[in-house]
Amino acid sequence: MIKSSSTFRSCVLFVLLNSIVIDAYSISISARRLYLDPKENSTLIHVLNVDPLVQRCEVSIKDVVINNKGQIALVPADEVTENSAKPLVRLAPRRFTLGIKQHQMVKLLYRRKPGVKNGEYHGVLAIKCKEKSKTSESNVTIDAALVHNVPIIVRTGKLPIKAEFVSTVIKDNSLQVKLRIDGQRSLTGSLTLINSASGKVIIEKKNVSIYAQQPNKTLNLALGEHRDVPLLIKFTENSKFGGELTIEQQIK
Repeated sequence: MIKSSSTFRSCVLFVLLNSIVIDAYSISISARRLYLDPKENSTLIHVLNVDPLVQRCEVSIKDVVINNKGQIALVPADEVTENSAKPLVRLAPRRFTLGIKQHQMVKLLYRRKPGVKNGEYHGVLAIKCKEKSKTSESNVTIDAALVHNVPIIVRTGKLPIKAEFVSTVIKDNSLQVKLRIDGQRSLTGSLTLINSASGKVIIEKKNVSIYAQQPNKTLNLALGEHRDVPLLIKFTENSKFGGELTIEQQIK
């Protein structure tokens, strides 16, 4: 069943792709986001137990939707989205036990099934770990569970994309940058503000993501003492996420 807009509004928004928390009280994870395509057909994520108790973990792919603000939300377990990454990813292992200070490497493999249309597919790798807590007076074992959701993008191949700086406006002591994309896929990369006279990097924002559902993205950069120097703004796509697009523009 395709997810309706009313159901989407009832879902809890849980994370922006560029602000996911990857460390917590029991486990630490090696990646902020994951990517697969026919060329980059496998990737690894390391799960480390930093808790003083043994952890029992399981991994799965869960469906999400992305709204026009670039936020992603989990959908109910009985619903399937049109661009679900779940059928395109195989996980190994799916269940494992972590001793104290031990780590486990989880492998994600791209698998394309017949009938899947060309495009970009989304989901999260859900890593659920439980630690055995003290037994209560009734001798019932209580488990405390923690779930990490790591965004994953799967593409069936190369997809067209264009990007441009729509506007760059200095107001007070900040630079407001508006980016726009046009195409069939998302972008993930670094936004860099450079002193164009010296070549010195003033500000760099990594892991900036722009999605087709939010084709216009606005970011504000504090200029500080660099208010009156010649400036160059540059966006460089991270090649680890399936692209090599670069755009730049002088700030007048």
